Amino acid sequence: MKEAMKVGIGQTPQLCQDALIEMLRELFAGKKYNGQEGRKPLAIFKQDLPIPEENDVDADTDVAHAPYIVVRMTGGEIADDKSPQTVEFSLIICAYDTGIERAGFQDVANIKEDIVQRACTVPYFGGAFTILKPIAWALQQDDTAPYYYGAVTMNCTAPAMTQDTELEGLL
Repeated sequence: MKEAMKVGIGQTPQLCQDALIEMLRELFAGKKYNGQEGRKPLAIFKQDLPIPEENDVDADTDVAHAPYIVVRMTGGEIADDKSPQTVEFSLIICAYDTGIERAGFQDVANIKEDIVQRACTVPYFGGAFTILKPIAWALQQDDTAPYYYGAVTMNCTAPAMTQDTELEGLL
């Protein structure tokens, strides 16, 4: 198994996504943001929100998911035999705030900034993955109060298994 890890076998885009989620959980551990019925920890979901089990009866209760981040893998590329695989991610951020000042965007902006600063200062995570620049972000322009949204998009590297890599491992 150690030989396999030397050549990057098993360091798939899905494992990159799992490692990115774990890095975000560590980054936001102990932090709370506005949610339905008060401040609560940030929920982090892989690829999509869970499918609702009932109608929208829980939208404004603590059962609802906000605040959250959805870590969505959106694509990838292996440019050539010598390059690592590039995996594209969109981190969709949602916060909730019913205040008349509509300050929910502030939680979204703070969450976004924590992600960007972590990516810029320590771009390595999961033992095999690297966040590349540029890192792009956006805040929602439409009015969907009391929900506020933003996103961070980034590319990460993951080892790519190619013929040359396999051959080098055998030599």
